[in-house]
Parts: sequence; C-alpha cells; structure tokens
Amino acid sequence: MKIQPLLLFILFFNFQFLFSQDLGLSVLTIPDSLKQNANSVVRFYNTNIELVSHKKMIIKVKKAVTVLNKMGDGNKYVAVGYDKNRRIKKIKTIIYNNLGSEIKKVNNKEYKDVSRVDGGTLYADSRMLYYEHVPISYPYTIYYEYELESTNTAFIRKWMPINSYNQSVEQNTYKITFSNDLTLQKKEKKFEKYPIKKSSNIGSLLYEINGISAIKYEDLGPSITSIMPSVKFAPNKFSIEGLEGEADNWKKLGKWEYNNFYKDINQLPSSTKEQIRQLVSGVKTPLEKAKIIYKYVQDKTRYISVQVGIGSLKPMLASDVDRLGYGDCKALTNYTKSLLDVVGVESYFTELYGDSQKLDMDYDLPSIQGNHVILNLPIESGDIWLECTSQTVPFGYIANFTDDRDVIVITPEGGILKHTGIYNDKNNFQKTLSNYKLTSKGNIEADIVISSGGIQYDDHYSLQKKSKKDIENYYKSNYWSYINDLSIDDYSFTNNKDSIIFKEKVKIKATDYATFSGDRMLFAINTFNQVSDIPKRYRNRKLPLEIARGFIDKDLFEITLPNDYIIEAIPESIKIENKFGLYQFSVEKISLTKLKYSRTFYLKKGLYPATEYKNYRNFRKQVAKLDKSKIVLIKK
Repeated sequence: MKIQPLLLFILFFNFQFLFSQDLGLSVLTIPDSLKQNANSVVRFYNTNIELVSHKKMIIKVKKAVTVLNKMGDGNKYVAVGYDKNRRIKKIKTIIYNNLGSEIKKVNNKEYKDVSRVDGGTLYADSRMLYYEHVPISYPYTIYYEYELESTNTAFIRKWMPINSYNQSVEQNTYKITFSNDLTLQKKEKKFEKYPIKKSSNIGSLLYEINGISAIKYEDLGPSITSIMPSVKFAPNKFSIEGLEGEADNWKKLGKWEYNNFYKDINQLPSSTKEQIRQLVSGVKTPLEKAKIIYKYVQDKTRYISVQVGIGSLKPMLASDVDRLGYGDCKALTNYTKSLLDVVGVESYFTELYGDSQKLDMDYDLPSIQGNHVILNLPIESGDIWLECTSQTVPFGYIANFTDDRDVIVITPEGGILKHTGIYNDKNNFQKTLSNYKLTSKGNIEADIVISSGGIQYDDHYSLQKKSKKDIENYYKSNYWSYINDLSIDDYSFTNNKDSIIFKEKVKIKATDYATFSGDRMLFAINTFNQVSDIPKRYRNRKLPLEIARGFIDKDLFEITLPNDYIIEAIPESIKIENKFGLYQFSVEKISLTKLKYSRTFYLKKGLYPATEYKNYRNFRKQVAKLDKSKIVLIKK
C-alpha cells in the first residue's frame, strides 16, 4: 500500500506531538496567557538545597526555559560556578525544538571552563563551566540540571521565582532542608499579590508558584527585584573556607567578620609610616589628614580585581598593596585604613551593594551580603564615605554607585547599621551661563560656562580625561546634537575637588542655527540645554513610575541680536509646578539688540503609582515643547 505524502506528514506530526507531550516541553502546551508579553517561558525551575550541616551544602537544580523569540536569548546560556570549596558533581544540558523533541544533547567537551570574573581581574580562584546555545530557529527549549556540593554555607541562594521582565513562569519550586542543629533565618518579601504555596515542617521549607504571566517591561519602571516576591535565607551557624562562624544578629556577625577578615592586616613598612607622618606634619584635624592620605592613595595605587582568599572576602595585606601599588576594593580600602591608622584617624570597613541602582543591605537578615567595600570615617560633623578604588573622584564623593543605601559598618565591637550619604535633588545641579551672538545670516558665536555638582558632577568630570577628538565628538554628537554645523573653537576644564564642582568653558560657532521665512528670522532661544526626550507612551501603564534621582538645571543666556533685525515676537514667561517638579522660563528685553533668557528645570526623585505616569509624560512633553520656544525677528 502506498502512503500519501500528506498522510505521512500528519502521522509524523502526531508522533512528534505525542512524544513531546510526554516530556511536557512542547510549545503547544503553553497556555496563551503565558505567551502574552513573553519573550521566554520558564516551564519549570526546581531548586533543592540540603544543608547537611553548617559545613556542607548540596544544591540540585533542574530548569527548562522555552525561548519564544530572539529577545529571549538571554536564556540560551548555562553557567555553573565552582571553586576549590564548591564542586560540580553533575551537569547536563539538552536542547529541544518547538514540539519538545530533543535536537541536541550537550557533551562534556562542549562546556567551556572559564574564569568566573571579568578580564579586569588579575587573578582569581573562582571558575565556571559555561555553554552557549546558538539557535537556528525559534521557539526552542533549553533544559539543564546540575548538582553542586559546597563547604561554604554562609551564602544560600535566595528564591526569586520571577526575576525578569517579559518572562512568564509555568512552575517554580524551591525546597530547603536543614539539620536539627541549625536555625534557619528567613526573610519573605512581596508575597501578598501572588499565589505562593508554602509548606513547612521540622527541618524543611517548600515554596511553589504556578502560572504567572509575564510582566511587560515599561520605561522608568522600578527594578524587577524590588517588586517581585523573594525569600532570603541565613543559617545561624556557617562555614567559609574552613572558618566556622555563628551569629544571629549584626553585632555578632560584624565582630566575627572583623576578627576573621579585617584584623591584623594593616602592617606597613617603617619607611611608609614615616613618609605618611611627614605628609600630615602640622595638620591638626582628622578630616584634613584624611584628605591628604586619600590623595596619596589615589596617586600611588590603581584598582585591579583580586578574587582569592577566604571566599574572596579577606583583603590583601596593606604591606602587599604598598609594595605592588594595586588592589581590589577590599585591598585598597584596607590600605587607606592602614595609613589612616598610622596618624590616628578613626575609620571602618563598610560592606554594601555597589551599583547605579540603589540596593540596600537587608537589615532584617544578618548574613554576609554585599559586593563592595568602602571606608567610613565617623567625624564630628557626620559620616564621611570614601570610595578607595578610583584615582579621580574627589574625597568623600560617592554619587551614582554607593550613595543613599543601607550598609554595614564593621567595627572591632561588631556590625553597625548605617546609611550612606544622600545627594538631594537641588544639590544635583547644573548651571549654564552663556553670552552668544546671532548674526544676520543666522549663525551663532558663543562663550559657554557649564558648572555641575552633586550627581551631575559625575556626568561631566570624566571629560577631563578624554582626548580632543572624543571631547569634540561629545559636544557635537551628544550634548548639543541638535545644533547643526557646530564647531568647537576652544575649551578648558576646571575640576574643583574641594567644592566638588566641575566647570567647562567652551567657545563654539554654528552656521545656520536660525531659519528664515521671507524677511523673518526664527531661532530657539534655549540654545545650550534643550530637553528633547519624552517618555514612551503606554495606553495601559501597569508599573509604578520611579524617578530614581532628581536634579535642578539653571540656565542664563544673554543674546546679542543682529543690528539689521528687530524683535517681532517673544514667547511669554511661563511657570509649571507640580508634584514632579518645576519648569519656568522668561525672556527679558534688555535693549533693541539684547535679550536675557532665564530657565529653571527642577525634577524631584520619587516613586509614583502607574496612574501618575500619564501626568508625568505630559509634564515632560511640555518641557520638551517649551525648550524649543522661538524668537521671531523681522528685517528692518
């Protein structure tokens, strides 16, 4: 009997579908509700952690993710870290097609054994097995499982079942078991709005969540970690690199860390001590001594990541940094502290999360946390925070990476909870002054002075290290990209590290800045600080609106007009004030050929409900429109 091609195809398709149904990885079985707004779907993610004792932990993971399109390719990687105290006992990866049929089983030789840290690291003892799938069609499913055994029990991975925008979850389970001699502290967050199943027994906890639709990413939304459910864990007894610890509060934990990580690592050569004493000779206040030493460290050392030692937590000896001239954040902080110790200036190691996004240490869960170390100087006028890894930032300047967050200060007596410095909205300033001349041909010549401080200082001060080509490209293609045929005649920078103000002086020319219509000449009076970006429109905004950092811009321009034109129209002064901030400008006629333009744009930081997004967008639309307000001149 001859089988028709169409019938053969149908039989083959049904066989494939039935086979994939058995595995449960066919795309056809994903509910439509989980495909909406999703670039990928977590089919299942099962984590099983067993704390055999405070010195041994076993981690088992099984995960399958279906990638629906190219935007979901962030899930095409498998990466499992290991080191001398964390062994990979098992690893397996399989790729499936859209019907759930296996198309590739990854063999052991296909995993790359690479360093777990970036190329800026001098040396490290942390590595990972790494595999990257190269998709040839979509959708596909990547499944992997692995088993780890670790003698480091201080770090227990948290449960965060929804950790990405535009990704839905069919099933996610997390089970942790622990021995009877351990007390497991936990911190549950944001459980209220989600159908989380939770069960607890003596020595075990189980969490499960099912059928969670993808959350679409929206501009100016909060970080996914701040709004999604999570659970963090910390045992009362733990082990790191063979060091055993026990703590159920921050004071105990801080004291343990001090004794094991930070004690007796401040030895320095006698010659260095004498040099430091001479440097601060005659200086009376601790603050002034600290400033001198901070500059000494910046001039002498550079940052290089060094990921070795006790869980990469114990700093290099101060004497080694003194000899080598480099170190990571822990080492450079220790070196600075050791030099301050020589001249009797009090300072303390401070652990925190360093990131442009503000991340707090979790005060409710005493445990070793954070990814960065800075130095705390408690002086009479208040805390000073020192970022010791930069050769350029001013003394006490911590904007955009370690500002405004909860931290743990480590003292010999124990851990102390503190909050780093906050840069208030009105201290994040930019002031632009300009005298510019408009010619009869519509060209402009201008002298401009831009002064920036607070958070905005960080946006500008790196210009001083750039090449002439990069500086000119910055002004032409970035900062004043809306000015055509711009040429930079001259520039100079002044970096006042005491007041933390960066000043730019720029001379420019531009042809055809103004446009003509018959006898009329039109030009935008806000020549040097136009805001053009408008937040994206959403018909049905879901996420809250977050303005992470506020600022204030003040502009004052004096414009000389061509003698053969007279003013026909000037925009009226305007002031808009609302919960998001303030925008105002005015144009004053000084003489027949001179105008003065004053502008203020003040934006407040804040977290607002999704219903306020439309109002915020309208505010920004008004600002963008008003920044293009034009003067109309008519030929005499």
